[in-house]
Amino acid sequence: MSAPALDPAPVPTARPRRRTQAERRQEAEKRLLDAALEVVARRGSVRMTLAEVGEVAGYSRGLAAHRFGNKAGLLRALVAHIGARFRELREAGPPTAPGIDSIRRSISVYFSRSEQNWISTRALLVMMTEGFMEDSDLSEHVTAYTRSARTFFEQQIRHGVASGEIAPGIDPKTTAVILLGAMRGVMLQRLNDDEIDLIEVRDRMLEIVDRILSRR
Repeated sequence: MSAPALDPAPVPTARPRRRTQAERRQEAEKRLLDAALEVVARRGSVRMTLAEVGEVAGYSRGLAAHRFGNKAGLLRALVAHIGARFRELREAGPPTAPGIDSIRRSISVYFSRSEQNWISTRALLVMMTEGFMEDSDLSEHVTAYTRSARTFFEQQIRHGVASGEIAPGIDPKTTAVILLGAMRGVMLQRLNDDEIDLIEVRDRMLEIVDRILSRR
C-alpha cells in the first residue's frame, strides 16, 4: 500500500509594501487638489471652503487647512496642479522635437482631451474670471501660470526660428499670446456650447499654424 501523498508546503506570500509617510502625504494632497478642482469647476473658488474640499476628498474637514494653511495656499497649489496635469498629458507618448512639432503637440492635446479632463480647463477659466475681482487671492497665481504657458510657445517659436523651420520675421511673444488666447477662447465657447466640434477646430488651427509659422 502506497504512502499517502503529502500536501504541498504553502507558498509564502509577500506582504504588500507599506507606503511611506511621504507617499501617504503625496496621495492625500493629490486627492485634496483633485477635490478642489471639482468644487471650483462646479461652484467657483469664491464659494469654495477648505472644509468642503476635505469632505469631497473623503478626509476630515480640517485636513485641507492642515495641508495648505489657508484658502490662498490651496488656490496657489491648485493652479500649479492644473499646470502639472496638462504637462503630463502633453509629454505622454513619443518624444516631440522642439519647434513646430511641439507647438502642434500642445494644440492637439489641448483640443483632444476627453470630457472628463475638461474639468481642469473649466476650473482654470473660472479662476481666471474670478482673478479680475478686487482683492482676489488668485490674480498673481493665474497670471504666473498664464505667463508660463506663453513662455512654452515663445521657446518653441524661438527654437524654430533658430533652426530655420520658422520664418525669422515671426515675433515669438506676440504669436504666443495669439496662440494661447485662441486655444482658451475656443474652449470657453465650447464649455457653453456643445455644438462646437473641437476636433474640427483642432485640425483647422493646426493648418493655420503650419501656414503662418512653417517655412516649408
